[in-house]
Amino acid sequence: MRKLLPLLVCVAFSTPAFAAGDDDEVIPYDDGSSDDDNPVKPKKKKKRRAEEVREEDEEEKEGEELLGNTDDPNVGIGGDFMSGVALLDSSKGGLDPRYYFGLRFTWEFGRLIPDEYLREMFFADVVWTYAASKDGTNQVNVDTHLHDFTFAPAFNLRFGKSPMSFYAQLGIGFDYSYSVLQIKNADTTSNITLGGTKFLFQYGVGIRGRPAIIASGAVRIQFRIELMRFIRGYMHDMYLGGGLGLIF
Repeated sequence: MRKLLPLLVCVAFSTPAFAAGDDDEVIPYDDGSSDDDNPVKPKKKKKRRAEEVREEDEEEKEGEELLGNTDDPNVGIGGDFMSGVALLDSSKGGLDPRYYFGLRFTWEFGRLIPDEYLREMFFADVVWTYAASKDGTNQVNVDTHLHDFTFAPAFNLRFGKSPMSFYAQLGIGFDYSYSVLQIKNADTTSNITLGGTKFLFQYGVGIRGRPAIIASGAVRIQFRIELMRFIRGYMHDMYLGGGLGLIF
C-alpha cells in the first residue's frame, strides 16, 4: 500500500495535464464545402467550362468564315464573247435561223454576302447581242438589224465543289432595230430606212463553268451554254448559244 499510494497521487495530478493538452489542440471546423457534402458545385463548374469551350469554338468558326470571305482571291468581275444561233420570229410566220454574236459583262454581286454558300448563288449580266435577217427578192428586199441590250440578274446553283453550275435568269432591256427596204429597177435603186426601239424581256437557263487557270484562283475561264428567249413587242426570239471569256 505504501508503494501504491505515491503512484496513485502522480496519476491523479497528471490527468488534468493531459486534458489541458487536448484542449490546446485546434478543433477542425466543417464549413460544409467538401465534395461529399455538396456534390453540385463541381457539376456546375464542369457545365460552365463546357459552355465556355462551346462559345470559343463558335467564335473560332465565325472567324474562319470571315477570313474565308476576305481571303477569296476572286473579285467576281469579268466578261465574255457570245455567239450562237438566233431563231428569230419571222413576220411571215415560223422561225428565221440567223447567226448572232455579242458581248457580256458579268458581276458576281453575291460575293458581297459573307456567307460562303450564298456568295456563289447570285450574279448579273449586262448584255449586248446583234443579229440580222434579210428577206425578199433581188429586186425588193428588207434587211433587218437587231441590237438587244439587257440587264439580267441570275440565280446560280453550283454542282458541289466543282466549277460547274446551273443558272436561271430574268432580265429587262430594250431592242433597237432598223430595217432597210431596198427597191431595184432597171435605172435606179431606192433605199428606205425605218428604225425604232421596243421594250425587251429576257428569260432563260444555262450551264456555267468557272475553272481556275492559276493556282490562287484569281483568274478563271468563264464559259456558258445557254438557251434564252427575248420578247420584243409581239415577236418572240430564241437564242441558243454560249459564251467564252475570263472572270477575275
